[in-house]
Amino acid sequence: MIKVLLIDDEPHAHGLLKTIIEKYYSSALEIAGIAESVEEAKNIIYNGKIDLVFLDIQMPQENGFELFTHFPTPTFDVIFTTAYDSYAIQAFKYSAIDYLLKPIDKEIFEQTLQRYLSNNTVKRIQKDQISMLNEYMKHVDEGKKRIRFNTASSIELPLVSSILYFKAAGNYCEVYFRDGSKIVVSQSLKSIEERLPLSHFFRTHKSYIIAIDTVVRYDKIDKYAVLMDGSQIDISHRRENQFIKTVLENN
Repeated sequence: MIKVLLIDDEPHAHGLLKTIIEKYYSSALEIAGIAESVEEAKNIIYNGKIDLVFLDIQMPQENGFELFTHFPTPTFDVIFTTAYDSYAIQAFKYSAIDYLLKPIDKEIFEQTLQRYLSNNTVKRIQKDQISMLNEYMKHVDEGKKRIRFNTASSIELPLVSSILYFKAAGNYCEVYFRDGSKIVVSQSLKSIEERLPLSHFFRTHKSYIIAIDTVVRYDKIDKYAVLMDGSQIDISHRRENQFIKTVLENN
């Protein structure tokens, strides 16, 4: 929901905007506050998140432009509403979305809102796409990291992305790799689990941890996962729902 602040010293002016928004745009916009001066507006903005401001210019004490002395790099968008067309150039210097002349024409006002909402949707989609890309790059970066294992005769430093699965073997652990090789390390499965990136691995059973992206099949009857090399890995009953949510639904 987009939080809206109306700033206008004339009750009938901000009342008209409030009526239109609540009648036609209540599913997208929420009136978070009404201020009749810059001072009042400043307090409302400080005390809560505001996304969009409808800003009058000619007001007592401070004109609307003074709002930007308090918020020189605003985190909210601004649509100016004024009876004077002489401020338009100055308004757009502040990156105004639009400049509406009073008396507000309902049709023009609605066109402005529709344009704002459309642009806002595009920005939100772009933000989500950037977030997804960052998450993907984080996932890729984690896969390129190396992890240390101690064996009886060596210290191994394989890439995280080279691991297929882990199998508990008493106080030791067997590590199976995607190239078909295997090592036995002198660490418990639990201690290894604490060092693994959760975005790459899942504990399916008290004896197994698998690389999430290696699952190619799940047998719902016998409760086991088939990995890319054909290995069958047991899924415990208490972990089944989380396995389905984490591993299957994300692929």
